[in-house]
Amino acid sequence: MNKFCLLFFILAIFVLSSCKESQQKRSEKIVSEWKDREIIIPDNITFKSLRQDTLCTYLWDKPYKIFTYIDSIGCTACNMNLYGWKGIIQLCKQEQFDVGFIFAVHSSNYNSFDADIVMYSFDYPIIYDYNNDFDKLNNFPPAPYRTFLLDKDNKVLLVGSPIGNIEMWEKYKSSFQFSVFSFQK
Repeated sequence: MNKFCLLFFILAIFVLSSCKESQQKRSEKIVSEWKDREIIIPDNITFKSLRQDTLCTYLWDKPYKIFTYIDSIGCTACNMNLYGWKGIIQLCKQEQFDVGFIFAVHSSNYNSFDADIVMYSFDYPIIYDYNNDFDKLNNFPPAPYRTFLLDKDNKVLLVGSPIGNIEMWEKYKSSFQFSVFSFQK
């Protein structure tokens, strides 16, 4: 019986470690596939800010953009993490990083999403991707790989969300700071 338990324990450790390794390889593959890839912008997009249509073409002109795509699987506002993004936006403003935030949402229930936007007082513009055009044009990887740091030409520099991920946030910040230092010369 003890040999059986020991064998089972060793097998369980082996299986768990191989799963973790395959997840790491999957992440590395997605990141390498998306690095330097251009995010294609649909022609007819609608920005809204607290339920009001708005024009936000200035966001595309920023030297850096954090683009995140959220689809309707599950709670859209929960998946978007509105509170976390409010914090990141505030930090970027405090540090005076010249970065735009572009949120594209494809939801099955925009009324519920609108209510969440109001509840969180999230007043940053959001693209309502009614026809799922962003995903159709770009064929995004699965969540959680749908947040990208883009350069001025909408090419992917980083893949991954800085929300709740200090290591990723440091990568984002170093990209912004490098840009600030290179323009000061």
